[in-house]
Amino acid sequence: MGESPSLPDDRYIPVRIETLMAEIADEPGRFGEVAETIESLELAFEYAVRQETAAFRRMVSRRYEPFNPARETIAHAEDPQDEERINSLREMVAYLLDKANYEPLEEGQLEETLHLASTHGMRIRVNPDRIAFLDLSVRGRSKTTRTVRTWRHPFSGEERTIEIFRRLAVVFRPSDEARVSLKLFREIPLEDVEALLPHAEPQMTRLDKLKIVGGGLGALGGIATKLWAVLINGAAIASGFMWAATVAMVGLSIRSILGYRHAKKVRSSQMTHHLYFQNVANNAGVLDQLLASIGHEELKEALIGYAVVSSDDSIDDMASFEAAAEAWLKEAFGVRVDFDGADAHESLTRMELWADAEAWTLVPPKEAIERLDKRWRTRTGADYHVNEWRNRG
Repeated sequence: MGESPSLPDDRYIPVRIETLMAEIADEPGRFGEVAETIESLELAFEYAVRQETAAFRRMVSRRYEPFNPARETIAHAEDPQDEERINSLREMVAYLLDKANYEPLEEGQLEETLHLASTHGMRIRVNPDRIAFLDLSVRGRSKTTRTVRTWRHPFSGEERTIEIFRRLAVVFRPSDEARVSLKLFREIPLEDVEALLPHAEPQMTRLDKLKIVGGGLGALGGIATKLWAVLINGAAIASGFMWAATVAMVGLSIRSILGYRHAKKVRSSQMTHHLYFQNVANNAGVLDQLLASIGHEELKEALIGYAVVSSDDSIDDMASFEAAAEAWLKEAFGVRVDFDGADAHESLTRMELWADAEAWTLVPPKEAIERLDKRWRTRTGADYHVNEWRNRG
């Protein structure tokens, strides 16, 4: 297996909200009043966060509908599919992915990932003439095992450790149409990413071609030496030997070609397996998944941020904030996370929960609940994501 590509940090928090709440409640000595009021505090945070995503959900759905390959509605005169609108949609999807804690695979990282696929014995090339754009984003990276058939264990196979993306998002538009396709997959091995890309064409590597040509030439070199000796003994014997040599060369070439075809068959089988068993959502369903993830991630970040800052007087800057949150997640759940302190800090700021932001002190839980409840009742944050996306653009 080739070396793993260099990939971005993992901001995703692989812990359920309920699990976070239970852990905080079980540590009253550490979290004090936060632990005692965690259920009410979480509910207040949840109402505020859900309200923020609701208005954005409506806008996202309406903007994507004209470009949805699976839409059932008729075309409308006010649905122009020009490049400006397509680029705007692409930026909006990128915003959703970022807020859901996905990281984009840049061109160099994508090339490294595709290079890893050569372990299947093929070179993979995405045909640029057939794709207007292709964006890949990933979230979460871990390891699992896979049974691989080897020459030592051709039937039962042997267990090998492989790296996987817990989530892989694919956004692309074919060059000959205006529709934009969205795909979301789970637990995809790094070496299988190429099998899920649109118009990714397997090609013979130079090694494959060398096997086909070189196999015959290698055999021909050995045969030529013997043929010289045979020619001395008579033309009839030489003729028979030539036929045997030709059959040997053809056989070697066919063997190499069949090996290449087998590799293509394995790749096709892997693609079918991923599309059938590991496809999470498509098109509009991907947007629903992302919006739900945004709500979960924003809620977890804000709740962890509030609990950690409220219980640790040593936090006085962003570095110590992120370090404290990451240390607690590691201690409590055994997970390593690159905690998005900037996002958590921004959430606490817009929800007006700082007693003194410069001193890194927060209002007490009961007052926090009251502020969050007021924010929800007055719909103060209803347009947060709409405005945030527009400001970024």
